Amino acid sequence: MEFVEQLRTYGMSEKEAKVYVSLLQIGPATANAIAEKADIVRTTTYDVLKTLKEQGIAGCIVKNKVLHYEAAEPEKLVQILEEKKRTVLGILDNLKKIKTTTTGKPKFELYEGKEGVKTVYQDILNEEQPLEAISNTKHIVELLPHYVPHFIKQRVQKGISIQLLSEETREAQEFKKNDSKELRETKYLEELKNIPITQYIYGNNVAVINTSILEPQGIIIRNKDYAKAQSQIFKILWSRANERKKK
Repeated sequence: MEFVEQLRTYGMSEKEAKVYVSLLQIGPATANAIAEKADIVRTTTYDVLKTLKEQGIAGCIVKNKVLHYEAAEPEKLVQILEEKKRTVLGILDNLKKIKTTTTGKPKFELYEGKEGVKTVYQDILNEEQPLEAISNTKHIVELLPHYVPHFIKQRVQKGISIQLLSEETREAQEFKKNDSKELRETKYLEELKNIPITQYIYGNNVAVINTSILEPQGIIIRNKDYAKAQSQIFKILWSRANERKKK
């Protein structure tokens, strides 16, 4: 059913998404009609409708003494998200305070899938620290073709500069053409050609991204000493890299 996957991303279960889309398509209807349209058993449909009503995504009316259900306007979904956002923002500072940290010991955070990798990139943006990056740009662009331009735009808006060591591919050459306006300095390192790993050093953090299409992963290592050591290694590689002029 169309839009079900997108609504699951919003936070609905598959059955909730199917019922909601069915409600939009057929208008006010009985539970039987909705169950048939959504291809879900009737008893389950009642449970789903109850959940949607509690969330404010569906309502009910009585027509000819029979209970009918109808979908809330799609704009309601955006309103609910905004309300959730305001709620979380209201307790964000307290949540940060109760997050325990262990002084002196490295912290490791593992994120899986494309959305997990995006979470790593968001952390990089949140820290707002200059970046030292070793990246096979071809692989990262193939993994997140639509997100990479968004990340670059957000990075530039925040004034985050980057030194980038990359293999020389078509993607890297395109990056280099825009180095000046995108707060970037690019050098080529051919040894990176077949390495499906991207690494960012920022502040006291190191992010390592496995750009495998099948199993993308992101790891954030939070440790001052480790970040310092990786930065020193980066500077050695940077000084040895051949910077070629744009053709």
